[in-house]
Amino acid sequence: MNKPQLIHVFTDYGAEATENSVSRALLFAQAPHIPHVFSQPKLLPGHLSTAAMFMQMVMPSFAAGTVHLCDITHTRLSPRAAAPFLAAFAENQWYFAPDNGFLPMILQDLPCDFYTIPSKLSVKNVMQDIYMPALMTLIESGGQNIPFAVNEYPIKSLIPKPAFQQNLLRLTVVYNDAQGNAIFNLKKDEFERMRNGRRFRISVSSYRLEIDRISESIFDVEQGYATAYFGLGDFLQIAMNAGSARQYYGLTEGTVIMLEFMEG
Repeated sequence: MNKPQLIHVFTDYGAEATENSVSRALLFAQAPHIPHVFSQPKLLPGHLSTAAMFMQMVMPSFAAGTVHLCDITHTRLSPRAAAPFLAAFAENQWYFAPDNGFLPMILQDLPCDFYTIPSKLSVKNVMQDIYMPALMTLIESGGQNIPFAVNEYPIKSLIPKPAFQQNLLRLTVVYNDAQGNAIFNLKKDEFERMRNGRRFRISVSSYRLEIDRISESIFDVEQGYATAYFGLGDFLQIAMNAGSARQYYGLTEGTVIMLEFMEG
């Protein structure tokens, strides 16, 4: 490939981790002329659905030529370097991650090919031992060929879909952002298809919260009030203007609410 236009490092460890310092040092040492950004949201290690939701929300902001280095925990129980590593190429962007279902989860709607990244029996630091060597190999190939073996059977996983029965949708909070907004596993096109022009009502029964319209943004309601809108990645969000839906309505990760479509 030609030189990447941007390196995006996505991690589930915070800025205080030693891996953070090592990763930044390696990028400056080995790829000083390639700009890079770090995404380090507060995530529970091993919660792949939450990590995938975050990635799906930010992915549309990255242009062709971006390389995403996803340094995330493989599972809730396994250590960071316990699985093989995978590369994927989709829409002129490269993605590196453990072969644990994460890449198929974030790329489920995109045509792409998967490849096995050469690994070692002992990995002390993923960025140093796996990703930077693979990235340098990819750059040195000059775009003439892909220097990795095709992987036809990557581990597959999906973000849980909302349960739909009759006129009711059971939605689950998959991610809470830094403002306490609750992001659900429902995208705008899916909502409109199931809605089919009907009225609807979103209910958080334990807090007597009901919402019957989709806003353009959080600022469509007065301060202290909640609203629903489709935000980053076209995922449904419930948010409070000048407040936290997570705190005030208990909309924490894993919480289930109901969306009802009404005839007439």
